[in-house]
Amino acid sequence: MTNITKRLNFFTGFFTTAKDWQDGQDYHLERRKLHNRGLHTPGIMRSEREELRVIATGGLNVQVCCGAALDSDGNEIYLEQTRTLTIGPPETLPQLVYIAIKYYEEPSDHVENVENSQYSGDTRMAEIPRLELTTTAPDNLARIELARIDLQPGVTEISAPADPQNPVGNEIDRRFVKQAGSLGVAEEVLLLQDLERLIQLMADGRRDFAALDGRFPVPSTSDVRHGAISLEMLARLGAVRPGQLGDVLAALAAVEQDVRQELAGAYPALVPTSEFVAYKDAVSRLLEHIRQGAVLDTLLTSQSAVSEAARELAEIALRPPEADAGEDVTVTASEGEASVRLDASGSQAFGGQEIVRYHWKSYPVADAGADRTASTFGDRATLELNAEGSAGTIVRYHWDKQG
Repeated sequence: MTNITKRLNFFTGFFTTAKDWQDGQDYHLERRKLHNRGLHTPGIMRSEREELRVIATGGLNVQVCCGAALDSDGNEIYLEQTRTLTIGPPETLPQLVYIAIKYYEEPSDHVENVENSQYSGDTRMAEIPRLELTTTAPDNLARIELARIDLQPGVTEISAPADPQNPVGNEIDRRFVKQAGSLGVAEEVLLLQDLERLIQLMADGRRDFAALDGRFPVPSTSDVRHGAISLEMLARLGAVRPGQLGDVLAALAAVEQDVRQELAGAYPALVPTSEFVAYKDAVSRLLEHIRQGAVLDTLLTSQSAVSEAARELAEIALRPPEADAGEDVTVTASEGEASVRLDASGSQAFGGQEIVRYHWKSYPVADAGADRTASTFGDRATLELNAEGSAGTIVRYHWDKQG
């Protein structure tokens, strides 16, 4: 191991050897690596040249632009010039292919002394940015991910993503590229597979709660989506530590519980459904696991179950209420409106609802005309009826919730 507690101290008459010069180089190199390891996280260096971007150049060719990165050993990886890679599809497709960069060094610039071979040697150590194509996910420690491509059967061209946040097959995906950062205190970090899982989970949550908000809008469904976006951003920045995940998910789960309560108030017909019960149970399990300090895998699995339950709730097929007006009734009133209780014995309305009165418009004498059936997902429905023999027009049913 290089001694980094002693540095060269020159004085008049100090006779230096090759070892002295090598020790001097190693001292400063290892000191720099120590700084990088202790105060920085591995990844691509921001704003350095073209930040090692990967771009499509036609066919199965891509270019890796110049830039720099830092690995977990503190090595500085510097790609001075843009390089072109040709991606040969694996024999089995579909297949996820990764483009990565790693640090490598080897002796260079050999000088041969033909008169005295002991004075021959390599005058340089080449620090090489080695680009790799692999089907194994880079660890972002020794190997830094630059991009990934989900190659599909029959691929003939790799292209830039139409939507960088949602790349599809055969498009360059840079969503999981890590940026090098500063590290104030050394802490445990999420494993790469857990980080990717968390990011994907938050993207799924945004989609599932957007579907729920489109079908049964309540204020808290939008709050969940905003929370998922915030957590995804923190994950992409590497700002979520394993020990913090429970606290962060607890805040999100509290809002997901608000969704349950608001849905029950705004859409009582949902409450007895199996989908609503499944959502309620999924949120309760997540909160219980958080209180128990469950391991990371359990927390992520529980959060995934909440999102899936939200999606299934958004896709629920409610049975609409079915009711008929019963026997025809004629009402005489001295005012512009009259309320009358009708026989709704044929009603099959959901949620314990029944038809309790007609709402009348215009003059006070009217009958219901022919029997009609009303269907509605809400508590009120407007329905034009045949009112032959009436001096007014029946314009809607009024529903009362019971039970």
